[in-house]
Amino acid sequence: MIEVIKGKKRYPFSKGILAKSITRTGIPMREIYEIVNDVQRKLKGKKRDEVKSGYIKCLVCECLLARGYKTEERYYRITREVKYLQKPMVVMIGGGTGVGKSTIAAEVAHRLGITRSIGSDGIREVMRYMVPYYFMPILHESSFKAGKTLKSPYVKENLIFGFTQQVNSVAEGVHAFIKRGVTEGIHTMINGIHLVPGYIELKEEKDDMFCFHYILHLSDVQNHIQQIYYRSEGSHRDPERYVDEINNIREIQIFIKEMAEENGVMVIENDNINKTISTIMDDVITTLEEEVSK
Repeated sequence: MIEVIKGKKRYPFSKGILAKSITRTGIPMREIYEIVNDVQRKLKGKKRDEVKSGYIKCLVCECLLARGYKTEERYYRITREVKYLQKPMVVMIGGGTGVGKSTIAAEVAHRLGITRSIGSDGIREVMRYMVPYYFMPILHESSFKAGKTLKSPYVKENLIFGFTQQVNSVAEGVHAFIKRGVTEGIHTMINGIHLVPGYIELKEEKDDMFCFHYILHLSDVQNHIQQIYYRSEGSHRDPERYVDEINNIREIQIFIKEMAEENGVMVIENDNINKTISTIMDDVITTLEEEVSK
């Protein structure tokens, strides 16, 4: 049996654990297991009972490069060092209703090894239980219906105004979640419509974390509607409820995009999931590569 030395600890070599670590690259599982078998053969060829974990990492990198996975090798090499960063990562993925935020956030979190994850709607749900409807009705409505709770002769355009009022309320919960993660030094992923650039105040925490903020966008209305139907599969969401409000949903989406451009936040056209993931991963890895090489 081959033992892996990591610091002062020893572990038996596990093909399953090694395969799981390589899944972060996004390459097909068939090839991942082929790489794991290649690594195991090379270890047995050395006829050693123990190896350092860093040596196994080098073998995996060699196998990835030999198969032409230059980008994936870079992802693997850098993400293996994420746990040793001096500051935690905070990745925020925003955008309008039905643009694919949760799907992208889940995959990016997996590839970066982030286990602390939440959606801004989850934060809003907790706040709804704490704050009764009669006290703050805007918190209890969907983002594209929040404006309907406003009844004032001084507010002529309720949609965006109502949405921003809800964003301001939820932003307090988002800030608290991020602050806790930074204090504990835990990498954090947050996704949701409420992550509007310019509305999340992080001045106090910015020097104590690596913050990445992205806005997903769908320019084509038919693609947007199709995405809404797709995300309803396997859930109790009624797609018609959202399709009926598609004009309001897309008006809010435009507002979010404008705020992103105004605040210098990257806007990503999410018409191809793999391309979106690659864009975010390239941006994160480029920043972290500079840090881990210090």
